[in-house]
Amino acid sequence: MRRPPMPIKQLQARLTQVGVIRLGQQLISKKSGKPFPSKLETLRFTSPSKPLIDAVAAAYGGEVKKWDSPTGVQWEVITGAKEIPVLVPPQRIDPNLEHWGNGFRDRMCDGDVEKIRQQPCHCAAAQLAGRPFGPRDICKPTTRMALMLADIPSLGTWKLESHGWNAAAELPTLAASIESAPQPIPARLEVQKREKKDFDPSKGDGEQVESKVFMVPVLHFDWLTPAQAFGGELGAAARAALGAAATQRHAIEAAKVESTRRKFTADEYIAMADDTKNVEQVRALWKDAKDDEALTDEVKAALNAKAAEFAPKPEPTPPPKPQPEPEQPPVDEVVDAEVIPDPDEVWAQIQGVAGENGWNAEQLEQHVVAHLGKPSTVADGLELTRFLDAVKAGEVA
Repeated sequence: MRRPPMPIKQLQARLTQVGVIRLGQQLISKKSGKPFPSKLETLRFTSPSKPLIDAVAAAYGGEVKKWDSPTGVQWEVITGAKEIPVLVPPQRIDPNLEHWGNGFRDRMCDGDVEKIRQQPCHCAAAQLAGRPFGPRDICKPTTRMALMLADIPSLGTWKLESHGWNAAAELPTLAASIESAPQPIPARLEVQKREKKDFDPSKGDGEQVESKVFMVPVLHFDWLTPAQAFGGELGAAARAALGAAATQRHAIEAAKVESTRRKFTADEYIAMADDTKNVEQVRALWKDAKDDEALTDEVKAALNAKAAEFAPKPEPTPPPKPQPEPEQPPVDEVVDAEVIPDPDEVWAQIQGVAGENGWNAEQLEQHVVAHLGKPSTVADGLELTRFLDAVKAGEVA
């Protein structure tokens, strides 16, 4: 029976694979000269694109090398990272038992039916018939999934493939939710070292216990609760986690830029006030002077005088019906009360106070919603400032 054709919409939505995340490498035996698989305790990346591998090495360490892959020349880097932030795009995660020979897959089975030929499982049939079936003949558990590297500039995916029973059992835990997710969801990929001990009573004393060490890829969804995962709230929780991560990243980048910027003096701000062209530039100077602790009375006077030049002129009152001129609100006059705090800067301060209180990102967002009645992503600078003052005053616990 042939598989039904994939819907054309799904074909259009599939992201391009740009590389592979690997948990081991091939080494050459000094005795036999033949290649053999070797485990790695850190993540290895391979790709036909050298710029991508260079970016991975810059982010996670390691030396970029040329790699002669079975399909041609590629590039590789063995990083020093055991875990990295990733995004899991919507996909179907379906482990199978597979057998490969001569460079192609000749069997794919779910333990009952061999799917390529639509026949009963060959391994089980051979065991029932008592036919010899060596280790090379047995199908291996195979789990594949596509991941996006959160810190690497590429919208393509990286294939992660594992041939262990642990990965086959653990990685598809949220398979149904991931397949129906409206967007890629954030996660943390970790390679864990596991050890298994087998007891063989047929061997002599001291040799009956055999230890096997293997590496297992594990996906952590630190921002996700079981209630959200299995209660249909995965999409909303993922959007909140992505928003919190973006806000935190912007705050960190802004802090780095601010720490390297030279601070101007009060005299320099007075000189710059003469070059302003509109009231928006005056407001920006006011804010910068305040950040640089240079907002003296002289600077305020210079900025207020400049803002007054840009204020709209009142229309003359018609002579037949003289009326007193209405008092014009000083909307264009720069005063302390008119400076609206930047929400990203206030959020960075809130995150610092939240860390002192031992709150994680989810707890912090819950406090914001409870106090302001809205998520942090839509709150303005004044609302976030009010929340920050409440936290510092001990009104939020």
